[in-house]
Amino acid sequence: MSAENKAAKQTKKKKMLIGIIVVALLGGVSWILTENPQLFEKEENGPTSMYSDEIKSYLFYPADYDLDVKSDKAYMEMNRYVYYKNGAETIAITDGDYGRHGAVVEFFGLYFETVIRGNARTYNTFFTDHYYKTNTPYDQFTPQMLYDILIEQLSVTENQNKTYTYAFNVSYKIHKNTGTFRNDIDSDTSKVLYFELIEYPDGRVLIDRITYYK
Repeated sequence: MSAENKAAKQTKKKKMLIGIIVVALLGGVSWILTENPQLFEKEENGPTSMYSDEIKSYLFYPADYDLDVKSDKAYMEMNRYVYYKNGAETIAITDGDYGRHGAVVEFFGLYFETVIRGNARTYNTFFTDHYYKTNTPYDQFTPQMLYDILIEQLSVTENQNKTYTYAFNVSYKIHKNTGTFRNDIDSDTSKVLYFELIEYPDGRVLIDRITYYK
C-alpha cells in the first residue's frame, strides 16, 4: 500500500472517530435535556426586587430571627415615632394613640408594630385577596428596626359599596437591614411607597395595593 493510500485511510478513520464522538455527545445532551428540562429553561424564580422591576445588590446584615430590637442602643436613639401628614399638617404620634386619627392611621400603627416585631403571620392578614393575586405572603422575616416613619394621606374616595379607598405615600428607613422584609433598599435609606387601603363598613382596614416609586 502506498504512503498516499495509508494517509487517506488514516484520515478516513479519524473522521469516522470524530463522527462517533459527536453523535455520542449529541445523544448525551439530548438525554440530559429530556431528563432535566429545567436546566435549559429560562430562570423564572431568580432574584427579584420587592416593589420594583429593578434589581440592585446590597450588602445586608445577617438575619437574626430572635433579635430584640431594644437591645440595639443606636436604634433606640433614633426617631421611631410615626409621623402622619394630612395636607399642610404633620403630626408626630408620640403617645401610641393612633386611633384618635381614624381607623386607617390606627391600622398603620398596628402595621408598623407588626413589622418591627417580625410577625409575618399577622402581617400576612393585612391584605385583600386582590393584593395576593400578584403578591405572595411572607414565610418569615426578621424583626425590623424601622425609623423615620412618615405616612402622607393623598386622598380618600367613597365607593359605591360603602367602602372607602385611601391613598398614602409611605416612607421609612431600616436600621441594619437584613433584606428579609425589604430587599429593595439599603440600610438607613428610604424610598417612597404608594399604598392603597380599603376601609370596610365593618371597620376593617386592609391593604389593596403597594407600588414602588422610583
